[in-house]
Amino acid sequence: MQYKLQSDDLKLVTVIDVICADGTADIRPGFVFPGVTKHRKWCEVTDFKYTVATSDNGWTDDEVGFEWFKEVFVPQA
Repeated sequence: MQYKLQSDDLKLVTVIDVICADGTADIRPGFVFPGVTKHRKWCEVTDFKYTVATSDNGWTDDEVGFEWFKEVFVPQA
């Protein structure tokens, strides 16, 4: 299944994703959006499981990456 989202303001986001050696991707990806708080629309209920974080510029950093690793990767690995 493919997902395509479009934004009129073309703000960049960071995606944290894992692909296993056998080609599967069973671990939820993380999306890092620019901002201070999460927008409700980013977390709408969908059949696609993912996590959302924010940072000042929408990029990942040590804190965002470690939180995703601790809260998402480790429990699912």
